[in-house]
Amino acid sequence: MRLPGIPDEEFIRVEKIPMTKEEIRVLALSKARLFVGAKFIDIGSGTGSVTVEAGLIVGEKGRVWAVEKDKEAIELTRKNIEKFKLNNVTIIEGEAPEALDSINSEVDAIFVGGTERLEEILLSSDKKLKNSGRIVIDAILLETVNNALSTLNQMGYKTEVIEVIIAKGMKTSKGYAMISRNPIFIVYGEKP
Repeated sequence: MRLPGIPDEEFIRVEKIPMTKEEIRVLALSKARLFVGAKFIDIGSGTGSVTVEAGLIVGEKGRVWAVEKDKEAIELTRKNIEKFKLNNVTIIEGEAPEALDSINSEVDAIFVGGTERLEEILLSSDKKLKNSGRIVIDAILLETVNNALSTLNQMGYKTEVIEVIIAKGMKTSKGYAMISRNPIFIVYGEKP
């Protein structure tokens, strides 16, 4: 099993396509509790960083589905899957929750990145998730956090939320300065 934490600069990037940053990926995937052989869905794959990390963790015995509606993001996800030589990932072009209908398998965990239809996606994801499976959502807006917690609690999930504030060192002529990134919330719920 490979642990998450691929440096951001190792991914092929396009500035306007979002990417879940290294430290957030590590925490989000730890909350997903992936394992070798697990089945995982990444909704809103963007650059494909979560898809790639998950694909490496679950290994050849596992399966990952990357759901994305933006054509440029789909191509970027594809390039990163190829770069990391993953054969266990399927890209689904389409918008969630409708795109989830093409996955004919129960899964162990689901990650939801940036999305506008969160409540619909969570309700639809519940049908794909095994008992004791986990849904993990990352968010920058308090409204998204509130919506995620409210929906997951109504679904009977055991929920938690963490706020993550990361500062990375930047070398200057006089030493290192810590440069803060935007705070991120990670909401996660476990299906009863």
